[in-house]
Amino acid sequence: MAKHIMIVDDEQDVVDTLKIRLEANGYRVSSSAGSRSIKDIKNGKPDLIILDVMMPDMDGFAVMRELKRDSNLSKIPVIVLSAKPKQTMIELFGPEGIAGYISKPFEAKQMLELIKKTLGE
Repeated sequence: MAKHIMIVDDEQDVVDTLKIRLEANGYRVSSSAGSRSIKDIKNGKPDLIILDVMMPDMDGFAVMRELKRDSNLSKIPVIVLSAKPKQTMIELFGPEGIAGYISKPFEAKQMLELIKKTLGE
């Protein structure tokens, strides 16, 4: 069965681009954004989350805090997707234990390698 990846990002063009790339590589993909993402993650039970940082109404930091508070969600690996500098994101999310970081704009090959490594493929 295909691994399920949920993209949590409010930029539809980013979601569409990621979805095309990931589905072409055999993944099942869903998306969400902001405050509804926690409910969608609970219902969708993804194997991996790709999380944007800057979103209206609930940013990536708040989403991550909510995930870590829920024992059913806290073990889902999270890859942060951001235009912010990598070192800054690693320092800010470090205590939360992110699985990795992808810079916007992203390189498809690098992104897929990180996803496969994170999922143990």
